[in-house]
Amino acid sequence: MKKILAIATLAVLASCSSNKGVVSTNWLGKHVVMKSECPENGTCTATRDLGKGLKEITSDNTIYPQIVENNETILIQYEYNRKKSEGNYADDFHKEELFLAIPAKAFKKEYKNEQLQEVKLIYGRHCYCKGSAGYFKISEGTLKIDNSEEKTKVKLTFKAPVEQLISTVDFIVE
Repeated sequence: MKKILAIATLAVLASCSSNKGVVSTNWLGKHVVMKSECPENGTCTATRDLGKGLKEITSDNTIYPQIVENNETILIQYEYNRKKSEGNYADDFHKEELFLAIPAKAFKKEYKNEQLQEVKLIYGRHCYCKGSAGYFKISEGTLKIDNSEEKTKVKLTFKAPVEQLISTVDFIVE
């Protein structure tokens, strides 16, 4: 009886593994484990680009992220795309994305509010939503990163200065 109880306990502990989530492959052919739920009627993915960084271009008080070569950083991107409805409508699109540039070295750290600027966290919202589409710096939220040579774990809860569908993301990307 004790052996059965011990085996059952181990099975329960194994099922509580922190790596549970929806496993997929991104467009770079790398594995992604999505732990957070993707908004309804859409798809979510993430990428990890070694040797890439982020440059912020500002024009007329508008931010535009530019991906640049940088051997000292890793660029993490998260993207949500709403599926189009049946029919051909010009304004039937909605995309939200996050850009995050982190140091290439292995580390584990938590960032809060103003500290988010250390990782150049930028949120993008693209839709037919007058006055609330574009790119925005995020300065309100909590970001936990665990980065190694093989993979990066990201857990982010944030508030954008515009209406948003994604406010919490939790994923592991190779």
